[in-house]
Amino acid sequence: MPAEQRRISHLMLAVTVLACGLLLAPALDHGAAQQTPVDYSATLFDAPQFSVRFGRNRLHIAGSSVSAEHEVRLLRLAREQLAGVEITTDFTAAVSIPSDWETLSTRLLLLIAATESAEALLDGEHVAIRGISRDGSAFEMRRALLLGALAADQRIESDVMIVGGDSSFDNLCRRNFASFAAEPIRFRQSSTRVRQASYPLLDKLAEFAYDCRDAKIALVGHTDATGSAAWNVQISRARAEAVASELTHRGVPREHLIVEGRGAAQPIADNATVSGRERNRRIEIELR
Repeated sequence: MPAEQRRISHLMLAVTVLACGLLLAPALDHGAAQQTPVDYSATLFDAPQFSVRFGRNRLHIAGSSVSAEHEVRLLRLAREQLAGVEITTDFTAAVSIPSDWETLSTRLLLLIAATESAEALLDGEHVAIRGISRDGSAFEMRRALLLGALAADQRIESDVMIVGGDSSFDNLCRRNFASFAAEPIRFRQSSTRVRQASYPLLDKLAEFAYDCRDAKIALVGHTDATGSAAWNVQISRARAEAVASELTHRGVPREHLIVEGRGAAQPIADNATVSGRERNRRIEIELR
């Protein structure tokens, strides 16, 4: 290749590399504000959404952001409003974001901070939020702020229970507990490993323990009649301890849990059948 052609070829390559660098720079700068890079190729053309989930001393913020500065302001606000809460984020980019997106997302986060636990979703058409709040006046004031920022064709769907005092909150906890505590946690014979089918119940129980932080939860282990009485008491307690470990792994403080093992003393089915023995191998959950 003649020298002049080589020079032109090198010049064109340099221009191409420079152009690629300029195109990538905003995405790289934007992702540097996060702990994990943003995958723009997977989210760039998605419709904008913004979600917040608060519970079990954790706050998760996800969805479309206006800029890296917007994300920093949201994190700063979250730390100010919910001190000591573990915060995670999963921000993405979108091609078209409404001009009021930063205002709406900020006011939605403020509204979440006025609850005991809640989850919310903002999109281009509406805002949906559900949860529990002990401070009705603060919640309604912040809800009015959010409502005032919505466009005329946007709506807000709110399913938040306002609990006025400790007694009514305690009653609410007991009603919610009764809705899922009837389902026992089960184990295989001679095993202390929780059946995977019981994991959704453990997740719900952990959520309950966060919402009702004054409650004590008793985990009472039972077995079938196979084996000696002493062995059955021992394994029933070991199973209750296994459930306690699963719950502490999900964020429930150990001091909120009571562990007991009652062996085969309180069967709920016939130990002469396989299905009856399986029903008797269980953990019952009590609110104390």
